[in-house]
Amino acid sequence: MATTTRAVLRQRLSELIGDYQSLTCTSDGNSAATTLISTGLLNLENGGDTDAFEGWYVYITSGGNSGEERRVSSYAPADVSAPTITVEQAFSNAVDGSGADAVTFELHRHRPTYKHNALSRAIEEVCRQIPQVIRDETLVVDNLLSNSDFETYEGSDFSNWTSSGSPTLVQETSRMMHGSNSASIAASGAAGQITQAVVANFNQISNRQLSFECWVYATTADTARVRVHWGGSDYENHDYHDGTDEWQLQSLQVTVPSDATALTIICEVADGYTAYFDNAWAAIDPLYKYTIPSSITYGPVYVSQQADRHCPTGAYHMVAKNSTPSKGRLLRLEGLGILSRPTSDTATVEIGAPFLAPIISYAAMFLFRLVMVNSVGQQLSPYNDQMRMWGQEAGSLISELRRPKMGAKRSDNTWHIEEDSSGRYLVFDRSR
Repeated sequence: MATTTRAVLRQRLSELIGDYQSLTCTSDGNSAATTLISTGLLNLENGGDTDAFEGWYVYITSGGNSGEERRVSSYAPADVSAPTITVEQAFSNAVDGSGADAVTFELHRHRPTYKHNALSRAIEEVCRQIPQVIRDETLVVDNLLSNSDFETYEGSDFSNWTSSGSPTLVQETSRMMHGSNSASIAASGAAGQITQAVVANFNQISNRQLSFECWVYATTADTARVRVHWGGSDYENHDYHDGTDEWQLQSLQVTVPSDATALTIICEVADGYTAYFDNAWAAIDPLYKYTIPSSITYGPVYVSQQADRHCPTGAYHMVAKNSTPSKGRLLRLEGLGILSRPTSDTATVEIGAPFLAPIISYAAMFLFRLVMVNSVGQQLSPYNDQMRMWGQEAGSLISELRRPKMGAKRSDNTWHIEEDSSGRYLVFDRSR
């Protein structure tokens, strides 16, 4: 899915209305943190005009003051080696203009806060007119594991997994079986593991069959495998990967011991080696109810299942009428989502070309509306003209875009959606 940062959106909007200047400080500002110095300012004003930037806005884009916005109170170009902007309110820290640490900043005639608010409103407007189709392929039929595809990574750990043996855990983005990532485990000093404890009623699952599968990649034999721990010293182990530099499916089908006190799924790498794991799956009983991913706001409208669970990148087929999905296969959910409103320069909105164009045009319309509302004692007709022009431009761009297509919807009642205070759920009607 294409994404665009708020910084890029602000730049595109500013360029569209002719209000974008990006500069780098060339000397340190004062200790009071009220000045910026940049020789680049000389290229933007006419012959030492001290009023050139009065009332403009400085927006810091790097360093300790990144994201801070201040209004310009004065400009002093007399010293061509150190043209200086003074702001009305001090920055949090003195502005650095030294070498590689030199602060970068933008100059805007219109307040950056207004631009950010206008962009958020524009994203909402585009989403209202052209809802975004969201396709999710993270649910695995009957899977008892959370974050089984290792797509969620926080800090230095995979969510819902616990490390053992102090391995180095990395979310691998260039080697995976499905999705965007896999789990890289580098063991040093001891065997490295990531584990997940499955919550289960052992009185109910005793003597029933557990199925556990995981794709494993290793370049050295006898270094990577999957395991199941029942508590105490009881383990079930798969044979080690043969080290043939390829993905291999490791699969365990075992009976839950009558004296099992725990069920822990383990991905293990031998000391001194690195291996990769993806698309884990563990199941005991059939599941009929699945939490709908939060990215899908409306729907899903269409649900299909993986045709071959041993081929994660293969085709998807509809679930047969009056049946449930096949164990171990990925589910594809298609519905509509609401675009994110980025609240920082690095935050993103889930959209790219060609939808950027109407967002930027709508943002220009909303920006001039904000400027007009906050203008006192000024001629308002130019702002009205700008609002009208950019609103027409955005409408024209929207009309040229076609809504992406989703799959074919089933007419029977194979599945339905339920909702309660805890979330939204996809429920297969065969469970009734």
